[in-house]
Amino acid sequence: MRIIPNRFFPIFAVLLALLLFIPNTGQVQASTYSWNIYSNNIQYKATAATFYNKSCGQVNNATQGYFRLPNTYASTNIAKYEVGNGKFVDLDFGSCSTYGMTHILARHAPEHFIGNPTTVQSFFNPGHNLGYYESIIAQIVHNNRTQILNNGFTSNGTVVYGNTAHGQVRLVVKGGKVITMYPNGWGLGERM
Repeated sequence: MRIIPNRFFPIFAVLLALLLFIPNTGQVQASTYSWNIYSNNIQYKATAATFYNKSCGQVNNATQGYFRLPNTYASTNIAKYEVGNGKFVDLDFGSCSTYGMTHILARHAPEHFIGNPTTVQSFFNPGHNLGYYESIIAQIVHNNRTQILNNGFTSNGTVVYGNTAHGQVRLVVKGGKVITMYPNGWGLGERM
């Protein structure tokens, strides 16, 4: 058993006292918010650019057009990423509310946001085409092949991380499919 030397005790006691008396509200501090969320639009604080809520149909059309898809079934495959042992992770067209490329765009890409924010809502920085998001997915899957191979084909799935110039990104893979991807702790929106 290691005992803390007496010279560190006063520092330890002060830190412990501070932790006990600092209120924990469970909320993100306002200074970390990058977005204002209104009932029919979101505003990027850095530039004051406003993005009006889209419909799911508009997100579907944008996705179908960009990837030149013949149809818009949820199971329509956009990309496959090899992770080893003959297994591939699928990026499907998906649906705005549940999974896939349309879900990522409808919930986290400002130009395609459909509204109805969650309690903690994060957005990528504006100005990216759909290929940008697909390339992030490809990079994260490639860099986390082992973890995805071990856990990404189960009903529980796995969460893996990657980095962009703006910060860390979280990718969820479940049942061999990309479920969602979003900024991890940055690009947060505040309801107004």
